[in-house]
Amino acid sequence: MKDGLLSRVDLLLPDVALPIRFHECREYAGHAGSFETTLTGLSVRLEDDRGNNLEEGFPSSCPLSADGEVMTATIYAFKKGKAETYRKSEGIIFTLNGQTHGHMTPDFFRRKAVGLSYLADSLLIVVDCSKFSGRAREDLFMNSRDRLSRGELRVALEHELEDMLRHHQGLRDLKECRRREETEARLADSKPLEDVLDSILRQAPSLANLFLLGKRATNPFKTKEVQEAEQPFHGQRFPTFFKFKGKEPGHVLERDTHQNMRSRIVFETNAMNDYFSRTTDPGQFSLIRVTSSGPQSVANFVGPNLQNGVATLSIQLPEDAAIGDVLDYTASVIDPSREEAFENRFRVRVKAPAEPSGNPGTRRKPPSEKPGHDRESQSGISLPKIIEVPEEKWGEHQPSFDRFTALRIKDAGVEGENVATEDSATQYDFYINIDNLYLKSEQKPPGANAKLLQARFTFGMVLVGLGLLQEETERRKKETIDEVENEDDNSAADQNIERRVELVTRAISPILLPMIDSLGMLDIQDGDSATAVGEAT
Repeated sequence: MKDGLLSRVDLLLPDVALPIRFHECREYAGHAGSFETTLTGLSVRLEDDRGNNLEEGFPSSCPLSADGEVMTATIYAFKKGKAETYRKSEGIIFTLNGQTHGHMTPDFFRRKAVGLSYLADSLLIVVDCSKFSGRAREDLFMNSRDRLSRGELRVALEHELEDMLRHHQGLRDLKECRRREETEARLADSKPLEDVLDSILRQAPSLANLFLLGKRATNPFKTKEVQEAEQPFHGQRFPTFFKFKGKEPGHVLERDTHQNMRSRIVFETNAMNDYFSRTTDPGQFSLIRVTSSGPQSVANFVGPNLQNGVATLSIQLPEDAAIGDVLDYTASVIDPSREEAFENRFRVRVKAPAEPSGNPGTRRKPPSEKPGHDRESQSGISLPKIIEVPEEKWGEHQPSFDRFTALRIKDAGVEGENVATEDSATQYDFYINIDNLYLKSEQKPPGANAKLLQARFTFGMVLVGLGLLQEETERRKKETIDEVENEDDNSAADQNIERRVELVTRAISPILLPMIDSLGMLDIQDGDSATAVGEAT
């Protein structure tokens, strides 16, 4: 059963050392086979039946390090509707010696720094922390084993996880596929809505200044021809090569990296995607920095992030790295089948800090000398794709729409995601519930203009959503990273922006149309009367 004891214990003991036999000894009116069963742990269950549960190419594995503490992440991407059998409120679980000691909710995947809203209900990440030092265990895990503490290690760990998920090529491709499935058939129908929204904003100078500076992507998806050209990948249990992409083994790679950015190194291999995280004979990855005083372990890195023959390594430069410094690294990969490790040496030259795009108080140059609306956005918001959701489509969304849902938004990524930063213009898809209870109530009276009311409801909700996104962007600009990361769990910074938009529009939906109608009938005499009453009071 999805909500039974077995599935829950499976999640709490994902890598149990030995199978455990459960026997039902109470009075129970089930069939004969339901009175006893074997607990094998989540990892084994998914391995035994991955074809029916997981997307092609998963699970995927990725070593990572935060504040010098090494761990391995296993990424499970479920097929639609399959994840709820194996997880409930858990999105990322942290294990020690096969036991779950804490978790993060799926809202983590909806963060702007991650951008996987379309996959939030289909992902489970298992992070094995068994190599943690005793001090790190005390700093990260609570004694209750049901939640994580908030401290410097958790902040560093969250940053590494965000980087891992955002730049995982397999997840990005899957997100694009899911988005195509959900929106492609309806994008043509939404084009007139976008044109009307664009017209509304251009007629109001204050709204145009806020929302019409952003660029809009001409094609939100990769072309089908490119996707169809991809060949299936067949990995080896024990790889026969692990080298820099496009280079011969033994080549010393040189890379320039800005002082305030991460250095990204791409490898190619024929290793299977779960090479680093499988239970039996896994591969081991190590990264050291070669200095005049001897080798030093690298404190913060993500990878190699394995996906179908491509492995991406992301390194955070040392805090004391100065402009002009040359940093030498050695990356090693070994497994029980090899006597000598695959070694890859590379050199990073530290360049001056890159100027972040969209800094407060600065403006990019327009694409031509002529003024116009084609300048890049300071606010970092692109005009959304508007998709109408009728009642018969409510169940296609997770969680399902209901009669009180008004607007739900999903992070669709950014233009040029290969070089995306926090300041990149994020695109959002806006899903409007056109069978909202309060909208239908306004459309019900005889003589009501149903189409006009639906249009008012749609564009009113979209403007509210854009306003909330704008406020969130401006707030993020003003706050420092430390202020955001160290706030309490219930703070506004931790409240996911997609969830905030849904809750606010849900609250506004009963009053939106009556408010538009009433304010539209207000004339100058009514305004003078209201002022006079206020003064008398």
